[in-house]
Amino acid sequence: MEAIAYEFQKGNNEIVRATISNFKGGKRADLRVYFLNKNGEWTPTKKGVSIHLDLLKELKKAVVKLEELSKA
Repeated sequence: MEAIAYEFQKGNNEIVRATISNFKGGKRADLRVYFLNKNGEWTPTKKGVSIHLDLLKELKKAVVKLEELSKA
């Protein structure tokens, strides 16, 4: 089962989707680029990252640091 937490438009035919999913018996956080296929369905690409839920705080710290650096 996959739970969509958030998604945003990346381009005309691409979105970035944040999900929680089960993988090999454990829950993972996944940030992945999806594209709109010929059937009009969002399809995941290999572009993304999947991490254990215990690392979400570290990912949040990384995003905050990226925001800080982008303003410098």
